[in-house]
Amino acid sequence: MSRATLANEIVSKLLALLRHQHRVHHRLKREFGVSGRWLSVLHYLAAQGPHSVGEISRYLDLRDATTSSLLERMEREGLLQRERSSADNRRVVVSITERGRALAQHAPLTMITRLRRELLNLPESELAEFDRALHRIMELAGVETDSQEKE
Repeated sequence: MSRATLANEIVSKLLALLRHQHRVHHRLKREFGVSGRWLSVLHYLAAQGPHSVGEISRYLDLRDATTSSLLERMEREGLLQRERSSADNRRVVVSITERGRALAQHAPLTMITRLRRELLNLPESELAEFDRALHRIMELAGVETDSQEKE
């Protein structure tokens, strides 16, 4: 296979991932009334238990302020609840409600949640290969990898 063909195949696969993510996002909105990001939070809390806003921000790879407003909207919808930690009043602990848990059980995993789970089953050497390849693709595309560039 020529270099040009391989390059086109790589771009085609990246575009297929983006199209898939877009289709799933619209399907989730239509069928369940929530975004993939909301479902990611619900699946995370359902599987891992209560977490702080900062921990959820790191999981979503978002800034705390962005996550906080997202969680506020989810709380208004009755999908989760936020409470001050009894151990540290500065810390807010987020937990899933029964309504949120029911939604998480019936909605499919988002592509990102599925990737997070499936990648854990791969050997470390393969994960390192993926990491290097994706880092290089991001460099070539001019995408910042600095955490300061989060949404």
